[in-house]
Amino acid sequence: MKSYDLIVIGAGPAGLTTGLYAVRSGLKVGIISKDVGGTANSILMLENWPGFKGSGTELMKQFYEQLKTYEIDFIMADVENIEKKEDEFIVKTKNKELQSRALILATGTKRKELNIPGEEELKGKGVSYCVTCDAFFFKDKIVGVVGGSDCAATSALALSEIVKKVYVIYRGEKLRCEDINSKKLEKSKNVEIIYNAVPKEIIGKEKVEGLVIKENGKDREVKLDGVFVEIGSIPLTKFVGSLNLKLEEDYIVVDEEMKTSISGIFAAGDVTHHKLKQVVVASGQGAIAAKSAYEFLKK
Repeated sequence: MKSYDLIVIGAGPAGLTTGLYAVRSGLKVGIISKDVGGTANSILMLENWPGFKGSGTELMKQFYEQLKTYEIDFIMADVENIEKKEDEFIVKTKNKELQSRALILATGTKRKELNIPGEEELKGKGVSYCVTCDAFFFKDKIVGVVGGSDCAATSALALSEIVKKVYVIYRGEKLRCEDINSKKLEKSKNVEIIYNAVPKEIIGKEKVEGLVIKENGKDREVKLDGVFVEIGSIPLTKFVGSLNLKLEEDYIVVDEEMKTSISGIFAAGDVTHHKLKQVVVASGQGAIAAKSAYEFLKK
């Protein structure tokens, strides 16, 4: 069984930053993740990382390339379980068991689903949760974006450049995205925002043909070729169940030093209970978590 000073679970902005700070402190570090970049890879245009303007994928590639210049192990796998044995942790993947004196959980989140009729049957047939991945397939077609967050707004703006028309469907009376994105949507000639609307059913046999919504209390069918779901995320914390970590609405509760309720375990990024979910925040928390883990191991 291979042993580390620190195992980081997750390789998004928080996990990669944590790895960088930890290895530069002289720790023997392993990073376990099924991918590199996490949900940051789905950001089409990142405009609020100081000094950088481009896609989330491009920024994460820069993170990764810098980290590879150090001696650090990347284990591409899903974590299935974690056990605490005395002063050490056993991290289990499908094919390996790894040992560590400290852990940093930076697993991030996954996209929420609508849970309405037609969604499950039409996944990959017009229902998508990733504009970066699937926008190309809807060139010159009509699509809908469900949601009113920054992710929904930037997704709709990106789609508007390649599709015929974009409907933004939101349950509220005003989008909750940044004001600059809201104004861009309002100015876009091929974007229509439908307020006070809730999706009820995705229609289609072999592919998406439309979306039934309840708008201001009345049912309406919107003809669409695709539906992009942008209604938020849920934390990836299922595998920590046996540890009995303190959670808040399934997010990991941490203090200002990124310490969790269990000694030796730290958390950073979108998986924590902090409200602001941004790449820059996740990276900052990753740096703090690495410093806290180093001080814990020194003792």
